[in-house]
Amino acid sequence: MFGYVRPLTGELKVAEYERYRGVYCGVCRAMGKVTGQLSRLTLSYDMVLLACVRMILTGIQPEFCPMRCAAHPMNRRAVLCGNDALQYTAAVSGMLTAAKNRDDRADERGMNRIIPTLLSPASESFSRRGSKYLPDNAGETMKTLLSELTALERENCDSADRAASVFGELLGYAFSAGLEEEARDTAYRMGYSTGRFVYLCDAAEDLPEDAAKGRYNPLLTGWGDLALQDGMISPIAAQSVKTAANIDLEPLGEAAEELDGKHPLTPIVKNIVYLGLPAAMERVCSGKAVNSKKYNPMKQGLETDT
Repeated sequence: MFGYVRPLTGELKVAEYERYRGVYCGVCRAMGKVTGQLSRLTLSYDMVLLACVRMILTGIQPEFCPMRCAAHPMNRRAVLCGNDALQYTAAVSGMLTAAKNRDDRADERGMNRIIPTLLSPASESFSRRGSKYLPDNAGETMKTLLSELTALERENCDSADRAASVFGELLGYAFSAGLEEEARDTAYRMGYSTGRFVYLCDAAEDLPEDAAKGRYNPLLTGWGDLALQDGMISPIAAQSVKTAANIDLEPLGEAAEELDGKHPLTPIVKNIVYLGLPAAMERVCSGKAVNSKKYNPMKQGLETDT
């Protein structure tokens, strides 16, 4: 959904990198089956972490199969074979995509509103189809949390911490729904901290564009004229984001240490937590785009597109 949750691929071993790419492709294929082929165009790197955490905590051992796809018809790639964690991840992705499109429709004005309006039937279909693969009432709980976040944004909430906490609760629930006892607690803490982190990073990266277009941004509402300097996030606002994000990384690391160290996907999760997320935060707070065309993930070795 946001694109900040990526590993620092240069620090992955070759086998770990192949597994990461295989999980990414596995999520993509699962989305085609669970939420429809069109939904695969909305695939986010963030979903790999969710799939990995769910597999580790439920004891699913990844199995990879050589496959081709429309994006890479000439080369077979090691793709994670389907399992319950992948189906669940695909369903959550569909719900978050629909929520993001609703948010875009509400934020944009004039001609810019046309695209999210046209995409609305498809995105709502992703959510509706995916809900069948979620535990009982999970879909409604996620929608309730999304409504709370939307309400805060409509009220022009001036607390980035408050808004980030609601998104953290959403991802915490998404990571942990259907799990039991200790696994549920670990998953919730990982999801909660990740959600807060990505919300803050997204607010920091979108700040200049939101200010120019008059859209809501908690940093802009809270900091006012101090949020920007020379058209970029100001040093004082950037430092506040870094401080808050680093606070969230601490419990995230503690939860990651509770994962099974012998599981083949655990090193990937720890790379994301300890290296990938801090690197994304530094890029955002330094004014270097993470999600725009200015940032090319291929140059970072992330040639994982399915």
